Amino acid sequence: MTSPREARRLCLTGTVHEAAAALERRGIGQSRLRSLLSAVAREPEPARTETVPLTDGWGRTTEMTVYVPETHGGHPLGVIVALHGVGGSGADLEPYFRPVADACGAVLLCPTAQRPVGRTGNFDLAGLFGSRFTEARWTPAPGDFPAQALRWAREHLAVDADRCALAGTSMGGITAWNLAARRWDELSLAASINGAPSIWELFGPDQSMRDLLPNLVNLPFVVVHGSMDQQIPPALDKEGVARLRALGHPDLSYLEVAGGEHRLSTMSWTPGSPHTDLVIRRLRSGRRRTWPARVRHQARECDGGRAHWVAIERITPGRTGWVDARVASRSHVEIRTAHAAYLRLFLSDRIVNPGRIRVTVNGVTRHVEFTPSTHAAIAGYRAAGADPGRMAQMAADIELSETSGEKVGDADSQ
Repeated sequence: MTSPREARRLCLTGTVHEAAAALERRGIGQSRLRSLLSAVAREPEPARTETVPLTDGWGRTTEMTVYVPETHGGHPLGVIVALHGVGGSGADLEPYFRPVADACGAVLLCPTAQRPVGRTGNFDLAGLFGSRFTEARWTPAPGDFPAQALRWAREHLAVDADRCALAGTSMGGITAWNLAARRWDELSLAASINGAPSIWELFGPDQSMRDLLPNLVNLPFVVVHGSMDQQIPPALDKEGVARLRALGHPDLSYLEVAGGEHRLSTMSWTPGSPHTDLVIRRLRSGRRRTWPARVRHQARECDGGRAHWVAIERITPGRTGWVDARVASRSHVEIRTAHAAYLRLFLSDRIVNPGRIRVTVNGVTRHVEFTPSTHAAIAGYRAAGADPGRMAQMAADIELSETSGEKVGDADSQ
């Protein structure tokens, strides 16, 4: 019998056609495949601590400290990706988060930052720590190590993909704000410790980040800051939290640690502290809601244009693209979008029925034939970064560059 681990391996080996053929030889169709990729409770992970190599989207490698706690009661493990600050490493950070991982039953992944590829802008850190930021740092790009760590967990470990958290301190806390604002649909919780939405706010409004803040309304978020932090002022976090509250964020917490300085060692980051216990409770009980009937998302970069089952691409340079997609019925999807010339739908029978689907975009209706297949499911699994909660059974492309006569194409065999 094929195990969930074997199913993941088969889906990610060779081409889509080769993977489909291997599954077919084992008698696994798309329905059985989806069940296998989501079934991790019967596949426990042995407790261990190890250092593994992690490769990013540009071919760089780093070391990642992995801690797998003891499991109890047969419940699948969650995931915590924890990001260190300036001059730190994953190995340095791991002892601080290990008790948190034990308390909430989650695998802990602590990658080590590397120098960026090429001459990229210091989106979050310029001017704060000076020349250090010609050195190792995080970015919110999907190819960078923080996002790749989460994908690594889904590919290699028996973990619950609907119970994944992103946490970081200092530079890692800034990245938690920025990465969660772009990839909120992969997470059940984000937590920032002594971070900020943007260091640029010290010099003036960072409109790019402010435009992405509405995405965080979709995600439970915990913000913790030391009252005596002299490197990243608590006021930056407070301002970001105030903006989220003004947007109506339904699940947002801000806790200030009296006497806490910038270093994590001063922040009482241990179980029993109110701020640590809050993160533990939220991660232990929270779950991501997959295939929601409505998706609202904003994006500045095309590689951040996907949220759940819809993606905007070819975003107008210098503008913030947005999409508001709604499942009107099991055969009709309504979408509004702006500042993007291309739309991609990731269809699943969890939201619409196979067959002819009406898709109305900005008042113009066209039709898509939704024909699920094992090939398309494998392609959808790969496109979703090995995330079974976002695995489509077909992708459909809609060209938006003209006001009428948009082209619709089947993209399920990529």
